Amino acid sequence: MNVLVVSTTFIPSVLLCGHCQLEYLEKKGRCNYKFSISHFINKKNVEWADIIVFLRSDSDIDSYVSKIAKKAGKKLIYVMDDDLLNVPSYLSSAPYYLLPSTQHNIRTIMSNCDTFLSPSPVLLEKYGQMFKYCFTIPEPSLNRIVKKEKNDKVRIGFAGSIDRAQDLNEILEEAITKIVKKYGDSIEIQIMGAKPDFVEKLGLKHLPYQDGYDNYTAYMAKCNWDIGLAPMPLSEFHRCKYFNKYVEYASFGIAGIYTNCEPYVFGIRDKENGLLVNNTTEEWVDAISELIENEELRKKISDECLKEANEIYSLDILADDYFEKIAHDFKKKEYGKIPGLGLVKFIIFFKRVYRKIREHGLNFPAWFMQKIGSKLEERKEAVKDRRNLEKLKEIIAKEKSLFVIAPYPKTESTYDQRIRAVDEHFQDHFRIYFSGEDRIAEHLKVSFKDDRHAIIVCNSFDILQSEEVLKLISTCRNCLIHSVIRFMRDKISDDMYKVFDLPGVKVYWDCHGMIPEEYHEASNFHTEKITADIEKIFYEKSSVIIVDDEKLIGHFKNKYGDRKVDFEVI
Repeated sequence: MNVLVVSTTFIPSVLLCGHCQLEYLEKKGRCNYKFSISHFINKKNVEWADIIVFLRSDSDIDSYVSKIAKKAGKKLIYVMDDDLLNVPSYLSSAPYYLLPSTQHNIRTIMSNCDTFLSPSPVLLEKYGQMFKYCFTIPEPSLNRIVKKEKNDKVRIGFAGSIDRAQDLNEILEEAITKIVKKYGDSIEIQIMGAKPDFVEKLGLKHLPYQDGYDNYTAYMAKCNWDIGLAPMPLSEFHRCKYFNKYVEYASFGIAGIYTNCEPYVFGIRDKENGLLVNNTTEEWVDAISELIENEELRKKISDECLKEANEIYSLDILADDYFEKIAHDFKKKEYGKIPGLGLVKFIIFFKRVYRKIREHGLNFPAWFMQKIGSKLEERKEAVKDRRNLEKLKEIIAKEKSLFVIAPYPKTESTYDQRIRAVDEHFQDHFRIYFSGEDRIAEHLKVSFKDDRHAIIVCNSFDILQSEEVLKLISTCRNCLIHSVIRFMRDKISDDMYKVFDLPGVKVYWDCHGMIPEEYHEASNFHTEKITADIEKIFYEKSSVIIVDDEKLIGHFKNKYGDRKVDFEVI
């Protein structure tokens, strides 16, 4: 079964409502999975898919793909975790979602799908009748701690996007002011992301917004809050949300206090796995005070949260549940023809131009000339990249090339120093460095650092570019993988495993900074989790393992058994 997920961008909602489950299922051999940003979707993607999941999709191209895929007989699913058709005007995303064209696209895509998935029971009740099938999909706990560490002071925190500042000002300002006055230096309050007015007034610690879900959860683990605050406005839009804040807090054993409203009442049991309060200053003060003073209750809630994060919200359980719901009533069959998307994308471009004329008015010519200029520059860069790619292929054909999956060593960090040390060890190889940092690159970007090094930038969510990278590795015949930690949440990470199956390719693995456990940074929880997932595979399949400590050789052999593999100590 081939499953394609389409979304206009890659945000935490996409990760938690489909990507992580399908990535897990693919590794277990339950399905084949691809992800595509809407802008990059093509005929080959659509033809390949048996099931297409439109995850919060809202663009013109998504709308068209839903029409042709439905006509071809594909199974189509729409996933929504926010009420995108009723976004409040004060949110930063409202101008886009309130556009008639965006609303029309969402409704069109929904009308072409036969299944509706949402983590919100309220959204299922609101939109489920439009579909043949509708199911609830709980969001999983991806990164969890094992044991809660004790703080010197009771540490209280809130984590949320910058849009939540208004909610905090309206619901919590008076309560937090009273708590600070009441407990003083015996507590510590931290606000992550949103920055309400009272942060500076009260001298509270503000933590920067963490871009990327893995960065966010790793930072949450490091914060080690005892009490988590989760105020929610009483509005129809917020009622349609999911209680994901509970899942996040539970993953780190944080005893949370939640507004006594939907969606939290669907997941919180008062005094068991959290506290439920009405949005009054008195109730918030009483609840925070109770958890500050009652350590026994705080620990009881923390323990229950960790238990539920591991037993109810674990990825393996919820991925199986996700599979059953997307595969419901699915039958493999012959599909109709899929037309090309080139002309449609061209027409959509002119529709966007028309909208911009209406939006910018007399300023449109200046805006348009700026856009034309940027597109011409992009085209020049694309031509340059194609020429560099051909030049690279010629060099590879003549050189003993080494494809290196790591950023080019250009700074003086410990990680980059390690790359440079290993790089110098293999001086007889022409080296090609790969980076997946530019997720919206429309083509492989190729440049030459000097006459011995090339750098490739790949859109890590475009499977076609991933295939091109694998072809280059096949031609190189040698592939050196540095640590791989920073690549593991991207789509290219799945393709990394395919390197081991490429005929005639010798894989070198530098496991620096990954194992054994005592070498990890204490705060790098995500590193430890990834290490446990991939170390066995890399040990069993690598041709050469590079270590920076001979103890690692014994670690491998004791943990996984002896095997014929070359170890190099650098």
